[in-house]
Amino acid sequence: MKRKEKVTIKDIAKELGITPSSVSRALNGGSKISDKTREAVIRLADEWGYRPNLIAQNLQKSRSGTIGVVIPEFNHNFFSMMLHGIEDKAKEMGYRLLIESTGRSYEVEKQACFKMAAAKVDGLLIALSQDMEDYAYLNDITDDGIPIVLLDRICEDLDVPAVITDDFAGAFEAVHYLLEGGHEQVLHLKGEEGISTTFNRYMGYVEAHKKHSLEINSALIIPYSEKEQIQEMIIHRLSQVTRPTAIFACSDYLAFIAMETVKSIGLQIPEDVSIIGYADEPITVYTSPKLTTVKQPSYEMGQKAVTLLFDPIAKANSQLVKLGTSLILRDSTQPIVS
Repeated sequence: MKRKEKVTIKDIAKELGITPSSVSRALNGGSKISDKTREAVIRLADEWGYRPNLIAQNLQKSRSGTIGVVIPEFNHNFFSMMLHGIEDKAKEMGYRLLIESTGRSYEVEKQACFKMAAAKVDGLLIALSQDMEDYAYLNDITDDGIPIVLLDRICEDLDVPAVITDDFAGAFEAVHYLLEGGHEQVLHLKGEEGISTTFNRYMGYVEAHKKHSLEINSALIIPYSEKEQIQEMIIHRLSQVTRPTAIFACSDYLAFIAMETVKSIGLQIPEDVSIIGYADEPITVYTSPKLTTVKQPSYEMGQKAVTLLFDPIAKANSQLVKLGTSLILRDSTQPIVS
């Protein structure tokens, strides 16, 4: 027989004049087959370059050796580093990954989860796009025996383990640093609404003000919007007689918008306005000036999530793991000189 591009068990069986089940037993170390037949099957399989169909094998097993990962986007260093941590830990534990990016669409996210459940993944790691949608369908997936661990964001409707960073503490430390430096007017650029990270960072901002016996000025809170609208609101606030001397942004990307806007109206960073971001994106060390930011342990988060996925105690207790953050001081902040 002329070798085919894709060799199957049936091809080997036909060439040797035996049944496909005999070939399968020979290749998988099964009994009830002679050593002569086994040697003939292995020799021909090697000669023809036979490769087993892993998907078909997995369908016959109770585990697939695969972990599903669903994230909002790839083009964000936070999620890229998280994936890196997931991949390293998964390889260490003998698992492969199926990865889907949802583009922050709830419907795409939902279909991706169902698709992975249908593929019989051994577990799902999910970074939810929003907290406002109905995630009851994920309970259906866990009811089918597929464990789930949430990443970065939590959902009160889901009784599953989660790994997050302590956004409240991270924001508190950043704003406390500004207030300690004499910045009593701190502008806050909020993140997208309906996301737990946005809420927790805002609450850290609030608590830092309470610590310094300062009331929250709603005029200093800028809601998430399109870039042009955010810029307009920043310019409006900085044009007031009593203007903010510092900005705390919910993300580094919002901090970049703030830096660009502040410079566009002739103010200096940090001499006129100090700015702090959140996430410690790689570009923060290349901005001018270099951006002070809150660093998140995204790689460690990914590794911990894989570990929790197969931890029966974590699953039973719906364990919530909070990883600490750290304030990285660079050139975009300075105390107010008396």
